[in-house]
Amino acid sequence: LSLIFIVMSIQAKTLVAYYSYTNNIHRVVNELTAQIQADVIRVEPAEKDLDYAANNYKLGSELISAIRNNPRDASSYPAIDPVQVNWDEYDTVIIAAPLWWSNMAAPMQTFLFHNGESLADKNIGLIVSSASSGISGVVADAKRLTPEGRFLSPSLWIRSSQTSSASSLLSAWLDEIDYNNLTQNNMDDRLSISAN
Repeated sequence: LSLIFIVMSIQAKTLVAYYSYTNNIHRVVNELTAQIQADVIRVEPAEKDLDYAANNYKLGSELISAIRNNPRDASSYPAIDPVQVNWDEYDTVIIAAPLWWSNMAAPMQTFLFHNGESLADKNIGLIVSSASSGISGVVADAKRLTPEGRFLSPSLWIRSSQTSSASSLLSAWLDEIDYNNLTQNNMDDRLSISAN
């Protein structure tokens, strides 16, 4: 009788999911993926070419109000393009979104409303862009929509005026959340035993 032990290491994978209206978050995500290996999905509204900024951001404000008024009703959330994700592949998910009226941008809230349960027990990093307002409302939205996620602390707030400095801000944040050790510790060591 001989025993053969085979140990395989499978690198933990990261997904970056983001929504960007003015492309600030898009630029931030480009900087992020220059520093880490990650799959990326961009959330897009189903209705195209909407001007959320028109009439003093009237449409964007209405979308946020609808969610605030009835956060458990799927019809409160604006439709987004379908997104297919095999959540079993990912240990860490980084969510990046702008702030709208002290809340997470409505399209990203839709994405999390439909996928929040799939993020249970995953490490969740949060990156928020805003002009000046604090990000506590966005953090609260993320935790409401993904209540079983393991949120990494702190979340990263990048003000719109700091987008050009995103590379150094992201590098410091990745160190602060101990990203490299986090992904190393999530490596899946599988033991296979074969008896002859």
